[in-house]
Amino acid sequence: MRWLQRVWESITEPRHMKVAYLAIYLLTIMIGYVTLTYPPQSIAGEIGPVLTVIWSVLFIVGGAAGTITVLPGWWWAERLLAIAPIGMGLAIYLLVAIILHAQNMDTGSSRLTQVGIIVLAASPFIIRMLIIRDYSYEPRRRG
Repeated sequence: MRWLQRVWESITEPRHMKVAYLAIYLLTIMIGYVTLTYPPQSIAGEIGPVLTVIWSVLFIVGGAAGTITVLPGWWWAERLLAIAPIGMGLAIYLLVAIILHAQNMDTGSSRLTQVGIIVLAASPFIIRMLIIRDYSYEPRRRG
C-alpha cells in the first residue's frame, strides 16, 4: 500500500481533480472503442462508416493522450493532443445530430435531447481548457 500512497503523493494538487479528469479521459477511450466496434446505426447509416471511424478514433486518441498528460501537468500536450481531438469528435457528433434533427422535423422526430447531451459531454473539456489555457506546463509542478 505504500506504493499507492507514493503514487498519490506524486500527483500535484488538486489531486482529486486530476484523478477525476483521468477517469474522464479513460471513459472517453471506452466510448471511442465502443463507437468504433459498435457504431450507432442511426448515425453511421447517415454519415457513412468512414466518418464514424474518424469520429471514434478522435475519441480514442484524445482520451489516450489525456491519460498520459493530465497527471504530469503537460498542459500544452493535453490541449493539443487530448482536448482538441475530443472536441473535434464531439463537434462532428453534434453537427450530425443537428442535421438529423433538421431533416426529421417534419416527422416530429427530435434530436434536441441528443444535442443537449453532446453539449453537456463537452463541458468537462471546456472547463479543463479554461483551467489550463495560460501555461504550457503546470506552474505548481515540483521541480
